[in-house]
Amino acid sequence: MSLTSKVGAAQRLTAAAQRNAIYDPTQMQGATEHLRRQARRIVEAALERVPLKAAMLVGSAGRGDADFYSDLDLLLYVDELPPQEIVEQIRTTVGGENPIKRAEPTEHFCSAEFELDGVRTEVSFVTVAQLESRLDQLLDRREEFDLPLQKVLSGVLEGLPLYGDELVERWRARVRNYPEPLRRAMVKRYWSFFPLWYYGDAMATRDTELWRVDMLLDAAFNLLAVLAGLNRLYFARFELKRMRALIAKMELAPPQLADRLESLFRLEPEIAAVELGRLVEETRVLVTAELPELELPLQFPPGTRQQQWSI
Repeated sequence: MSLTSKVGAAQRLTAAAQRNAIYDPTQMQGATEHLRRQARRIVEAALERVPLKAAMLVGSAGRGDADFYSDLDLLLYVDELPPQEIVEQIRTTVGGENPIKRAEPTEHFCSAEFELDGVRTEVSFVTVAQLESRLDQLLDRREEFDLPLQKVLSGVLEGLPLYGDELVERWRARVRNYPEPLRRAMVKRYWSFFPLWYYGDAMATRDTELWRVDMLLDAAFNLLAVLAGLNRLYFARFELKRMRALIAKMELAPPQLADRLESLFRLEPEIAAVELGRLVEETRVLVTAELPELELPLQFPPGTRQQQWSI
């Protein structure tokens, strides 16, 4: 084995060890249970003052994979928003400190952000009408499926109900039925990849490294969005903090997808471009098998290459 190969193998082992340390099940269980206890305290304080319809702990604490860097994000659903002084009473009752100034409340949303025993905590009141309107927007009006709103849908599915289980289950029943038109729309919208394989020679002669990495990152996210849609998984790029957990849910994906995506940013530019092309082609095969009616155009398909012209 060459020195370069040995160094690469050592780096991969170190990265794997770091991931295992970060996602140690015992630590995750302890952090998750602590955040859930704190969330229940807040819900109890809120119920004494506000007629809640439902309460849901979202994010890593709701999913059960929190660590000791995780925040506490609690959603409290109501018919009418409480006055701001009631929100402040809830904060002080549970011992929340160092409140952070938030944006002005809207007709359907208000929140408080503070520290609770050292944990950044956000408690948000949302009207039931607002959430159900967003469900309509994403599930029934396919032209409005932007990725940030898909975070709402994944939160409904993955969050931990702490109150109003029956209402939450009604929402979940809607969200579980991933609409087939949304599936097609996700694939079509995010089937977009800058052809690094085509422009490799030209880029090698120019000062393009930062831009190349940017294009590579866009391609990686677009591949994940296409595959998420193909697998009927809600996807929010700006909240992708657990890539391997997302990929583990995919029944349809190129082999060793997580490792190969991460490797794109360690490989030499030429090799990374070729590997990206392979991932695009493998994804095309999967999509075509499932959705043969979809057209997947690429101006410069993998394997093509720009030719230098001469005078």
